Amino acid sequence: MARGESPAMLGGKVVVVTGGSSGIGRAIALAAAGHGAAAVLIGDLVDTPREGGESTQALIERLGTSCRFLRTDVARRGDVAALVAAAEAFGGVDVMVCNAGMALAADGPEIGAEDFDRLVAVNLGGVLACAQEAARQMRARGKRGSIVFTSSMGGLRGSAKTVVYSATKGGVNLLAASLADALGPDGIRVNAVCPGLVDTQLLRSSPAVSAAAREMLKRLPLRRLASPKEIAEVVAWLGSDLSSYITGACIPVDGGLTAVL
Repeated sequence: MARGESPAMLGGKVVVVTGGSSGIGRAIALAAAGHGAAAVLIGDLVDTPREGGESTQALIERLGTSCRFLRTDVARRGDVAALVAAAEAFGGVDVMVCNAGMALAADGPEIGAEDFDRLVAVNLGGVLACAQEAARQMRARGKRGSIVFTSSMGGLRGSAKTVVYSATKGGVNLLAASLADALGPDGIRVNAVCPGLVDTQLLRSSPAVSAAAREMLKRLPLRRLASPKEIAEVVAWLGSDLSSYITGACIPVDGGLTAVL
């Protein structure tokens, strides 16, 4: 580091990101590498990005950062345990980003039992499993780590079109508060970010979602979609020592939308 140069925000830290192959998770993994992470581990169902192009792992390695991809279904405890255990090779996880999640077109007041169970298993159960495995390793290594959940503005406001999705994300927010209380004495912080409308391939590929987004943009104070990178930068900050006294927070990154709804 040159004289007078600030240290990298995540310099030397080992960062694990679930759902890191595409969308917001991809941006989070790339931001971690860009901010000096010593290693980035990506857990996802596939390594092929929905956006197309090179894998997130390839892009990160091109930056000179160590990276591993592990096929991970966060609803399977064994997959989650293997992902976190893989961080041991790099010195153990410092920042755990529980980002993997899903939404279903069939969500709503008449959602079926099978779809309900899958949403809860991934969006809430998967987040808890990742946090538990990471906290267990952090405690064993005496790390004052950071756990960050990707929630949603849907966890702050309800919608007839996202009945169970919103319920799971609301649960994620309270999970962050509860685990912050439980893990704080060990120096482990737990926070959640609540993205609003984000310009991802998932949004662009769904005509119904795109139409709904256009309507919401008319009310959104900043009048534009977020880029995935804008969410990722907040996550990186929460993973860094710059946010060392913040825990149990649910931070909207939504252009002001939930402030005016």
